[in-house]
Amino acid sequence: MRTFTSLIILFVALLVPHFAAAEGENGCDPQYRALAENALVEFKGTGDLDILVVTDPLCWHCRLGHKLLKEYPNLYRSVKLSFFPRRSFMGSDMAAWILEDAADSPLLKQKVDFAYENLKQPKTQDLAEARMVVLQQFLIFFPDMLEGTNIDALYARLEHDHQQHVLESSALGNALKLPGTPVLVAGKKVLLGYGAGPWIKALEEKAFCK
Repeated sequence: MRTFTSLIILFVALLVPHFAAAEGENGCDPQYRALAENALVEFKGTGDLDILVVTDPLCWHCRLGHKLLKEYPNLYRSVKLSFFPRRSFMGSDMAAWILEDAADSPLLKQKVDFAYENLKQPKTQDLAEARMVVLQQFLIFFPDMLEGTNIDALYARLEHDHQQHVLESSALGNALKLPGTPVLVAGKKVLLGYGAGPWIKALEEKAFCK
């Protein structure tokens, strides 16, 4: 019975849009431009609008947003991902480190898709352990990440190379008082949270920055 109730709650959550337009916010303002300029992970579409998504790879609504963007590549020219790991998604900062580490790799898109489609939430509340669980999942699908190293050394390098930058991205998001993830910045439009219809509408409006 408990399982059935959980499924009903999940089904309702998927039906109800989880978003709000950010009143008075303009995605062309310097603070949002700084957020976009700081983002390292980018992939291309076939349209002509450059967009930014403030995101957490383990956030469910972020995953729905990623799925939508995969289905409508014609609505944007590029997508930048600014990582904003949430405390409720333990270990997601490791996923952000891995994706930023792959920013210039031909495997970037595959790793982004894995993070948003296959990565499972660690079941531990220990941060270091959760990060290791996330890393281990990536290594199953991308074993070449261990070439010339071992898992402990790889963990340490990712932390050393990328932790500070992801913290800087989070600080920029906090400075904008972003309430959570995802946030879509599509030209002038800023949408807090996810809703398929509003996201598509914002992308179709092409409210370019001048």
